[in-house]
Amino acid sequence: MPTSILIINPNSSESVTEGLKPVLRAPPETSLTFYTAPKPSPPSINNLTEGTLSAAICFQDITEKGLIEQYDGFLVSCFSDHPLVAMIRGATRKPVTGIFQAAIVQALLCGQRFGIVGSGTGYKYERVAEVRNFLGGSSDKFAGIVASGLGVVELREGDRQHVEDNMKKTSGKLASQGADVIILGCAGMAGMEQLVEEGVKEAGFGAVNVVDGNKAGVEMLAALVRLSIQSK
Repeated sequence: MPTSILIINPNSSESVTEGLKPVLRAPPETSLTFYTAPKPSPPSINNLTEGTLSAAICFQDITEKGLIEQYDGFLVSCFSDHPLVAMIRGATRKPVTGIFQAAIVQALLCGQRFGIVGSGTGYKYERVAEVRNFLGGSSDKFAGIVASGLGVVELREGDRQHVEDNMKKTSGKLASQGADVIILGCAGMAGMEQLVEEGVKEAGFGAVNVVDGNKAGVEMLAALVRLSIQSK
């Protein structure tokens, strides 16, 4: 039976959504539909305030358009514990996840320690706290987050050489912290696995597994939808 997944970009930057389309492949008998948040949702989500604002705008738009009834599963493509995940879960029993949760689940199955290439600058306390909450506490399996210095929109629209150099440098630093799995910590990093691998190699470390929460989320949701259909 064909199933459908709605890929939700909760910021209003079309370039982020467009970056997902060539990267995500639909599993067998599954269709993917892409949604970009309407304005005034912020063009990028950098803190709790912007996350909450974008969630409220998206949820109202999605419910008014009847999209929860139209699709079988929902992926929120923002690397955070985005409030929209819980909001949609509260409105349906259909499978819902964010790329943050999907990426960590896959990373735990792929290696000994995972690290996250983050967007922006500085110490990402909110993300670290969210990882700890998801894991149920501090864990040696978490090697930390290293900020790339790159903005969400910059990842898609900025100078390519600058983006590539920063992604490689950040990935090498994560490997030096003991990460053998590296998560792409932003929806705007979709398709940048090779840059991570090259950065780790240039830093003098061996092969790593690279996890894109968008890809992980699609595969997990497709499986969950099939299971929910089979159980009925």
